Amino acid sequence: MKRIIGKWICHPEDNRETRLAPVFRRKFTVKNGLKSATLRLTAHGIYEAELNGKSVTDHKFMPGLTSYYYRIQVQEYDVTEFLTEGRNLLSVNVGDGWWRWNNNFGYTLALWGELTLTFADGSTEVIATDENFEVGIGPIVKTDLQMGETYDARIEPQGWQQAVVCVEHTEGELIDNQSVPIREKERFSGKPMRDNSGSLVIDFGQNIAGYIRMTLRNTTSGQVVHLKHGEGLDKEGNFSTANCDGGKTRFQEITYICQGGEVEEYAPHFAVFGFRYVLVEGIEDADFEAIAVYSDMEEVGDFRCSNELINKLVENARWSQKGNFLDVPVDCPTRERNAWTGDAMIYCRTAAYFMDVKQFFKKWLKDQTIEQYASGKVGITFPSTSSVHNPEELKEVQTVNPAMALAGPSGDGNIGEDSVGWGDSAVWIPYQMYLMYGDREFLESQYETAKKWVEFSLRCMKEKNPMYAKKPWYVNGDGDYIYDTRFHYGEWNEPLPPAPEVVELFMNGGTSADFVTHMAKYGKPEVATAYTKRSCDNLAHMAHILGKSEDAEHYAALSKKIRTAYDKYLIGDDGVIQKGHQAAYIRALALNMVSEEKKPLVIEQLKCELKDADYHLNTGFLSTVYLLPTLCDYGMIDEAFKVLEQTTSPGWLHPITIGATTMLERWDGLDTYRDSFNHYSFGAVCQFLFEYVAGIRPTFNAPGFEEFELKPMIGGSLTWAEGTYKTKHGLIRSRWEKKGSNVSYSCEIPENTVACLTLPDGKSQFLTSGTYDFVL
Repeated sequence: MKRIIGKWICHPEDNRETRLAPVFRRKFTVKNGLKSATLRLTAHGIYEAELNGKSVTDHKFMPGLTSYYYRIQVQEYDVTEFLTEGRNLLSVNVGDGWWRWNNNFGYTLALWGELTLTFADGSTEVIATDENFEVGIGPIVKTDLQMGETYDARIEPQGWQQAVVCVEHTEGELIDNQSVPIREKERFSGKPMRDNSGSLVIDFGQNIAGYIRMTLRNTTSGQVVHLKHGEGLDKEGNFSTANCDGGKTRFQEITYICQGGEVEEYAPHFAVFGFRYVLVEGIEDADFEAIAVYSDMEEVGDFRCSNELINKLVENARWSQKGNFLDVPVDCPTRERNAWTGDAMIYCRTAAYFMDVKQFFKKWLKDQTIEQYASGKVGITFPSTSSVHNPEELKEVQTVNPAMALAGPSGDGNIGEDSVGWGDSAVWIPYQMYLMYGDREFLESQYETAKKWVEFSLRCMKEKNPMYAKKPWYVNGDGDYIYDTRFHYGEWNEPLPPAPEVVELFMNGGTSADFVTHMAKYGKPEVATAYTKRSCDNLAHMAHILGKSEDAEHYAALSKKIRTAYDKYLIGDDGVIQKGHQAAYIRALALNMVSEEKKPLVIEQLKCELKDADYHLNTGFLSTVYLLPTLCDYGMIDEAFKVLEQTTSPGWLHPITIGATTMLERWDGLDTYRDSFNHYSFGAVCQFLFEYVAGIRPTFNAPGFEEFELKPMIGGSLTWAEGTYKTKHGLIRSRWEKKGSNVSYSCEIPENTVACLTLPDGKSQFLTSGTYDFVL
């Protein structure tokens, strides 16, 4: 960062009670001979900036979300064209953003900035945020990222007074911007309708994250227009947010108070919503346009085939990625809006097939490193969205010391942050990003974070669980290699009935906290042991790539010991692992937990599980991504396509048959009207479509697709399929089509790359750049 001159400034009356949305302004004069002008800005909150009435950028929700306790991004703009000789005006609005959402980081919004003017004679002038700025209140009466915005168009900025230096602060370092710009993207015209209650509802036809731009006609001064955003119509055909509002009384709402006139236009400044439908009150003569807003990453991949439901599945997954990748990868754009590690771990490779996510993940992972606990645990969400102090504690402390620096995560996290799968994101995401992009920085910058997490898991593995004291792994002295302690989310949202003891717990008045405690008591040895072994494998390979030979040998040896113990104690001699759970068998095979002797037995058990489920899946969050690839890897291609193409629940295509336009959090979400309708995790099936059906596969031999495999797979009802993927070297294309008794195959190989092509007949050959056609 450059030398810092500016001060953090705020409105003197902004606090946790008033929750103002301040407008800062600075009048200044530009002398003759201006050569260039650079504006650098950031905020506690999110900001919009204008020079002489013109916006300085099309970026939204700056400065983005980082771990504000430790680092706050600064954006830099070339604003030469906005300035004129003589009088000029800089104006900046600041809204709550992530800073004050649920009081995550603090209570006072603040601005920091520097405008540097460079003149032809070599002189410079810096106009920095200080007490020479004025601050007032404009038409934004209330603003909250999730709850929404109240805007009074009758109000002009007023109440100007001297800005003051802000005493509420973190120790966050000002850093250059690392975020992918957030922009307004696709736009959708709405279709007005009446729900069954008679209310006016606008259907935009696509579930998105974004907001509404409305054009109102023939309004009167003081007329109130109210919008509420939601994802669906309930079972009675009425607009409802019951699936995603978490019981909040105010949720995803806009209140607009009209100035009055023939035409008024408005779009929110500091709020973003997850929605397909909007409930409208207070106006009839209006037009509504939905605008998708997300991190503006280049779209690089696509998959198409003869089954239109699968094509819609691909489209839905891509829309869920767009709807949840807004500076950080959140789980859903409605209820929680937290950047859950498990969701991103499952989906990150699929994300890279749809969009260029390299910088997006690189920026996000740095906050995981920064916030890692001393024990090696990592947050289940990050950046952390809860201060070390709860609101009442913070108020009490700041009453005594108003200048107290807000502190970041401390202690050893919560019980959920023990969980494998979620914590293993510290290893898996950089490992997969290296594979997809060939960028060693992912491994170099994240290796120690990954190692600390693995060491934490290995220490937990050595803990003794009295519930299993008589289990053979303890009796035989192998307890250090079976991870049977701690709480683990495991196969979250597995579409199976809850265990009887869990039902009993809640029937007896148990709470969610009681459930977590109960689950921690029993552990999940089949899950935790397997994922710790996988992370040892990944870490060993990362160490090998980075030339850390001792670490590579150490973690590879641990992996072998864990695998041996797992195979010996957690897989029965008949191949049974966990009756009724496909995930148990998929996990064991996909993560290489099974000895060659037991493998045929495990495969047979898996076949029985599939048949018993009538070829419907019953895997949860962690294993679903492995389901279809594992079936194909072990010769069950027909079974894989049967599961893929199921149109009844549970399955990927069922929600599409009843109108889903994004991925659901639950397989039966639309049927039961429960939970988020925009949750990208189960969209990870698209990795299978790219890598197996189209056959485009990266390789660690030359990551970043300098070398890659083409191994298309024909199956199910499909008569043709095509995948395209734009790498840094150029476009890869892979297409096959059934033509009578023959199959034609064509592919395109970019310059300076090599592909190993394996056709369905088993024949392999190496191809260099060019276009190729084959007939089988």
